Amino acid sequence: MTQSDRHRHCLLLKGSPNEVLSDFRQLCEHFSSVLISAHDVGQYDELLASPSSLPPLKTCSFKHARQELGSSHDAILVDLSQGVSASAFAILAGTVRGNGVFAIALPNEDWLSMTDQDLARYLPWPYEPAQVTSAFKRYLLDQLQSEASPFRSVPDQVTALPALSPVNANAPLTKEQTDAQADLFAEQAKSYVLIAPRGRGKSTLLGDSIAKLIQAGKRVAVCAPNQEAIVSLKARFDQQMNQNHISLPFFAPDALISDSSYWDFLFVDEASMIPLPLLMTLNNKAEHALFSTTDYGYEGAGKGFGIRFCHHLASQKTPHKHALKTLTLNQPIRWGGNDPLENWINNCFFLAPPENNANTIKDVDKATIEYSKLTGEQWLTRSPLLADTFQLLVSAHYQTSPDNLRWVLDDPSVSTHVLHRAGQVQSVAIMTKEGNLPNTLSQEVMQGKRRPRGHLVPQSLLAHEGIENAGQFTYWRISRIATDPSLQNQGLASQLLAQINSAAQQNCDFLCSSFAATIDVVSFWLKNGYVPIRMGTAKDHASGGYSLMVVKPISDSARHLTSKWQATFIEQFTLNLLLQYSDLPTELILLMLGQCSPAQGKLPTLAQLSAKDLQDIALFVEHHRPFDSIRAVFLKATLSLALQGQLDSQKATHRLLLEAALGRNTEHSRQDAKLAGKKAMHQSFKAILSTLLI
Repeated sequence: MTQSDRHRHCLLLKGSPNEVLSDFRQLCEHFSSVLISAHDVGQYDELLASPSSLPPLKTCSFKHARQELGSSHDAILVDLSQGVSASAFAILAGTVRGNGVFAIALPNEDWLSMTDQDLARYLPWPYEPAQVTSAFKRYLLDQLQSEASPFRSVPDQVTALPALSPVNANAPLTKEQTDAQADLFAEQAKSYVLIAPRGRGKSTLLGDSIAKLIQAGKRVAVCAPNQEAIVSLKARFDQQMNQNHISLPFFAPDALISDSSYWDFLFVDEASMIPLPLLMTLNNKAEHALFSTTDYGYEGAGKGFGIRFCHHLASQKTPHKHALKTLTLNQPIRWGGNDPLENWINNCFFLAPPENNANTIKDVDKATIEYSKLTGEQWLTRSPLLADTFQLLVSAHYQTSPDNLRWVLDDPSVSTHVLHRAGQVQSVAIMTKEGNLPNTLSQEVMQGKRRPRGHLVPQSLLAHEGIENAGQFTYWRISRIATDPSLQNQGLASQLLAQINSAAQQNCDFLCSSFAATIDVVSFWLKNGYVPIRMGTAKDHASGGYSLMVVKPISDSARHLTSKWQATFIEQFTLNLLLQYSDLPTELILLMLGQCSPAQGKLPTLAQLSAKDLQDIALFVEHHRPFDSIRAVFLKATLSLALQGQLDSQKATHRLLLEAALGRNTEHSRQDAKLAGKKAMHQSFKAILSTLLI
């Protein structure tokens, strides 16, 4: 059998749910694993409740589609009549076996004119689905009807497709799988990442490897977001273990972290569905850890997983030969090679990596760069630019998913700003318009009674900071920004922000953004004139960092307010360094404090030094006043120096000064500063204070 013999059947069904279900049942009469998905599967549940012939069908709403990751189906029907979930669509397509069926149901009526119930998830207050004409539906329908589309209408006489061969859970591993397994069993790396598109046999490889390691006497643990995600893995494991009656050693992430055991091997499947902080902790639970994920597409976090988490793994210290080894699988196993459905999904949602382009621009000629601002249906006439833009976003941002395509095309508050040259996107920013909330709604948000869709910045300022008038202003929030990796550090993103700044004049009060605070990202926004006004108190689920909110005032009233908001932020931030941010990196604290110019030169209360404080510092520096007796004053002095930009985050002794002031463990920083013991550390403090303060 050739690879092309195992391509999936792609079908379009039209009619009412009853008509569609009848045709679909006939098509799948000989199939065993059949799924129906829709925005609301209630109509199908009612139809399926009545006695009927085989095959048995199960249903799954779009919002539960992620639970099907790791599953395999003979046939799936996706009913788009009520609405479209781009991510669910892509996820489900990846679970259909070779020679199986992926069918789409559409109504007989004019689908484009029908209200899309799934659209509500993408719209900010006060928009409702009935008010918005969906450009994304137009785009999707064009893709379904294009010459490149694999989808064909079902003939009037529906004929049942032949039954699929049973899945052979004990099929021999392919050469790719065997090579990857050999790399793993060589145990030369602390951590392994198995990256591949869907359908490449990752789960089979994991199940086979786990069984062989246990048979070899290794202590092995398996982790995944849920047990539904490892159905294929477990099937291969059970087959390999045969009559040994050994259960798969599965743990939920939280349970594994709380378990005191240390393993020889830890396997984490569907790793990109698990928050990065948990993954970092899991990596320390075993001598060798393997993390399996999809590089492009269906989860929406896979590429960013590769960017951020792999960088963390590669930089870890380990006695093994390698800190990280990456294992790859390219040849599809679940379906045939060059599968038309896979190709169409990747092209439609821009999930596949762009092909290597010999003409890729490697330098920046600012005189030839074009700037474009596009909204909604304008993208429909700029297909090549849309593809380039989204492939850049997918490769650069850890949270880009197929749903973001619908958001950009259908949210009336969204505009996309692009720098491009010779048809190639160099830098892109997605901006959302927020604010202008009615006073009554603002009050209810501030009181915690309402939480309208969207409007992240004004809602946060109202609900978390109690800024009573925050809702009345207009905000342009930069939600995503990315630059071609080959052109980074050449000022393109800053140039794009300057273009947005020009467009914002007379059109908004504030430019703003909110992002996971890391040193490089914070530095970028500070360099471009944005001011921190709020930091979240809980770490982001996906990024593992604290969220930082920054603004750049545009109107005169905004400039006055920004000074007030910044002063409040500094006051609270200096206190919260003791109360809530014990794990915030020292370099990041110094960077933020050094850029927070106090309004009118007034330092926050915690950083104000009295004459008595200065006397106490002098007694410590110049005489024999014990360090422990001036701890409170030492904190005030350190914060004062930091806020006035006199501490350098690149100097080990300055980092050590801040960590001691905040009561943190100073052992690592003492070693970096090449200081042996407390006495030497205190002497370095005296030298710094003598130079900068006294």
